[in-house]
Amino acid sequence: MTVRLPRPCFALPALLLPLLAQADPVPLDAAALRACATRVVELRSGSAQLTLRSSALEARRAQLDARAPALQNAGGAPAEADLDAHLDLQQRRRQHHDEALAFNAEVAQQRQAVDALNGVKQDYARECAGRPYRRRDFTALPASLQAAMRAGLDDVVVPYVDPASR
Repeated sequence: MTVRLPRPCFALPALLLPLLAQADPVPLDAAALRACATRVVELRSGSAQLTLRSSALEARRAQLDARAPALQNAGGAPAEADLDAHLDLQQRRRQHHDEALAFNAEVAQQRQAVDALNGVKQDYARECAGRPYRRRDFTALPASLQAAMRAGLDDVVVPYVDPASR
């Protein structure tokens, strides 16, 4: 009768290597902690401003969209007696066009601001999130930065611009 002994498993240490490679991150030094806290402040205030501005832009878009069909369908071939009405319609169409151009420029600025704030968010995620820091460095921060770090970013929503709409 032959007794089989289990073979040693050499794969197990290979599976554990990625876990061992994920050592605790290096704590933030005082300057890095200050930079991270400043990013939190920027993200909290910037996201609120961009969200308000996005709401205002959506309201303006709705107004422009509601006005467009009426201007497109208004009038027809002007009669000589309706020359004033025709000129008035042309003026309103020109004004609407100018407002739409200005609106589109504001939307482009909003997209740039969203992209910039998302860059700050990505920098924070890469350089700050989940990193430990020393209590003495934290207590050396100004009160406003300490409050921002305590508040964190869980409730912050950075507006998103759909890349397909660019």
